[in-house]
Amino acid sequence: MDDDPENEEGEESAFTGEYHGERNAYNQRHGQGTTILPNGDKYKGQYAHNLRDGKGTYVFKSGSRYEGSWRCGVKHGTGKFIYSDGSTYEGHWINDKRYGYGKYTYQSGDTFSGQWKDGERSGFGVYYYKESGARYVGFWLNGRRHGKGELLFGSYKFHGNFQNDTVVGPGKFVFLGGYEQQGHFIPYQSAETKTPPPVFGKRFLEDEPDWPDALPDLTTTWIAEMLIVSANPAKAVKPEELMAKLEGTADAVKLENDPIVPAIAHAEEDFETMLQNAQSGESIFPA
Repeated sequence: MDDDPENEEGEESAFTGEYHGERNAYNQRHGQGTTILPNGDKYKGQYAHNLRDGKGTYVFKSGSRYEGSWRCGVKHGTGKFIYSDGSTYEGHWINDKRYGYGKYTYQSGDTFSGQWKDGERSGFGVYYYKESGARYVGFWLNGRRHGKGELLFGSYKFHGNFQNDTVVGPGKFVFLGGYEQQGHFIPYQSAETKTPPPVFGKRFLEDEPDWPDALPDLTTTWIAEMLIVSANPAKAVKPEELMAKLEGTADAVKLENDPIVPAIAHAEEDFETMLQNAQSGESIFPA
């Protein structure tokens, strides 16, 4: 799930290169213009006082391109980045970083629709794994699943908590047959970690072990506790039913002067509904 296949391919300075376009009274690049940079990159769009500012398209010599908003020479606002490996990001930017709501389509066909901070998946979001057809809906921190989340595998779903991309603590598997299995994910006992085993026989949170925050690749194992009839059994949810709204960004009604902004706003409305359900403790997936 690499979000930086080319590390954003830093743009050349706006002050260099061969420029053709409008200038102000101080002979600064100001208004509409086109620049061919010394390294072969090309920018066509708006300038303000020598800096890329407004709407513009930056094309890298490698084939990557960014189309969208700029402020003071950096990507800022809404825009779409198309990487040379075929992956794309469409959404919000702040100070040259993915920040706010956005959708990333990876080279593998996986997609992430959700919140970003400083270029990383952080907040609430939906990740679709194309190869397996599974989906994770929940919270993220620094690019990893972290916090409450649900995994949908088609025939069953899992509801629980994640820490640093690893399932931890109490959770439950809900099956199509109308049953759910409750239990715990506990740290795997090994000579390296020397994690003490938890004491069982009590209910859920009372016997939850302390999770070692210093272990970036914590390994856990599932301990089943009980099998009961589920009040909300899983249903076979077709992928298009679950993701149709979030993946409808490209097909949303678009304004003539700015096709990106309304499309993102349309997806954000549906995204906010899912976020509210998650924060209230409701199941994120359809009942």
